[in-house]
Amino acid sequence: MIKGIFYQSSITVKVLFSLFLIFFSFLLLYVAGIIIVQVGYDVDIIHHPELLQDYSDANTIKVLKFFQLMQSIGIFVLPPFLIAFFFYYSITEFLKFHRINHVYLVILTIIATFSFIPFTELLSYINSFLTLPSFMSGIESWMKNSEQSANELTIYFLKADSIPQLLYNILLIAVVPSIGEELLFRGVIQRLFIEWTKKTHLGIWLAAILFSTIHFQFYGFLPRLFLGLMFGYLLEMTGTIWIPIIGHFINNLTGVIIGYMEPSQNMVNHITPTFTFASFVYGIIGLIIGTLCIWLIARKTNRIL
Repeated sequence: MIKGIFYQSSITVKVLFSLFLIFFSFLLLYVAGIIIVQVGYDVDIIHHPELLQDYSDANTIKVLKFFQLMQSIGIFVLPPFLIAFFFYYSITEFLKFHRINHVYLVILTIIATFSFIPFTELLSYINSFLTLPSFMSGIESWMKNSEQSANELTIYFLKADSIPQLLYNILLIAVVPSIGEELLFRGVIQRLFIEWTKKTHLGIWLAAILFSTIHFQFYGFLPRLFLGLMFGYLLEMTGTIWIPIIGHFINNLTGVIIGYMEPSQNMVNHITPTFTFASFVYGIIGLIIGTLCIWLIARKTNRIL
């Protein structure tokens, strides 16, 4: 019986096989994406990959968005289901697709996520002052250029001239990442870290650090680390993956909506070059309200870790 075949395996085997499944899934969807682009979009990216460098071209953005969608499915959405299939006898139990017992938890999660947004912006501003040692100046310069390019591309991604384009952006930037990233980082990776370390808090922190690192955006590291911790603790406190998915979705949805209303703004990558005293006050107030909501969730579920 193939299902649950790795249930009794060591953590090392589980990690290695998980990496294999992620790579296999990514490669499969990547090849499928190239084929679809070659045929459906009539863009010869195999012989002319430089065509994807012109961000000002609307067709280029369409192709890049499609690749982003395929990549998200290949790396984040599909692998957790494959891993759960091979590691456990119930995919639902492994990934914690449990029913939300109280609407109260959903309401508190939404309020907490909204409240934490000004605080993550404060963290982003603090993050902008972090510098690497002088002997790593070349790496720091590369990171700055990479993040500037990613920021520019994200702004192009967020542009929407119609409601259908806005809905597509919501699917691409809010729906798929919130489901996929939570399934992979909280549903699988956090679970494996806790199993490996035998410590819940350490497992949550390690998963959050990896979650923030894997985005390869140094100047958004602190806000993503904070969000990763929030989502991780929400999962352990509520016992259902749907709660961190909802929080992740609300956070990303806010960035998409603001990007739609203010095309020059990019809250998705958490890049905040300037900050005011009022923003600082909003950030602290948001932290207090959000923390109160998390505490109320912990009390409701009787799982104060």
